[in-house]
Amino acid sequence: MVLALLVGSKPFDPSPRGMQASLRDQPAAGSVASRDVAAGKAAPDARATQKTQVLDQLAKDLKAGKKTAIGDAKSRAKTKLAQLMERLKLLKKLYGDNPKMMAKELAALAKEVKGAVKDYASAAKDSGEMFSQDLKAPADASAPPEAQAAARDAVEDEAKAEAHGDMEFIKSVRDVSNVLKDQLLTAKTKGILTVKGKFEQSEEYKDAEDSLKDLDKAVEDTDRQIRADMPAGSLLTLKA
Repeated sequence: MVLALLVGSKPFDPSPRGMQASLRDQPAAGSVASRDVAAGKAAPDARATQKTQVLDQLAKDLKAGKKTAIGDAKSRAKTKLAQLMERLKLLKKLYGDNPKMMAKELAALAKEVKGAVKDYASAAKDSGEMFSQDLKAPADASAPPEAQAAARDAVEDEAKAEAHGDMEFIKSVRDVSNVLKDQLLTAKTKGILTVKGKFEQSEEYKDAEDSLKDLDKAVEDTDRQIRADMPAGSLLTLKA
């Protein structure tokens, strides 16, 4: 009984034939050791692969979140610009015959437009850096050459589309600035004719004039920043 338990579940046969059969049923020591070694190596490899996959997914999620934040910031700046233009229409009705008040409101508008430009510039800088990093990143060595080229083309196309949108915003701000300047000129003309003293030397007019100059500088700075930050070739055919 003891021998049967030691050999296995089969009853032990002490005859020469039974002993040979028992030996055949036992697994080879070498094969068992090989399987154990292979299993020991496979476990760390599987854990390493899983860790890499988790890190890759995390990087993709972070990048997607950053792209969403950049898009939201640019959208808010564009919405703000449209709202300010609507406000100008109202101000023209309210203060069309009051040049000092119009100049004061134009100064406030110019400062708010400048704020929107700065917000947009910050988001544009982030997107420019993101695309530059994507284009500098090494290609996926496991992918075939055609897939690598297609992936790079996709990044370049996205960068060009983003740059085009940035230049459209710059153009819109320049248009707004010109409208504000025209309105200030109209207020100046009315002020010279209707306001006692030299209207162009009034605090309201000077503030409006300086605010518009600051706005123009912010626009030009943002234009240069966008062109410098975006990947080479993405702005070759774009004008603002």
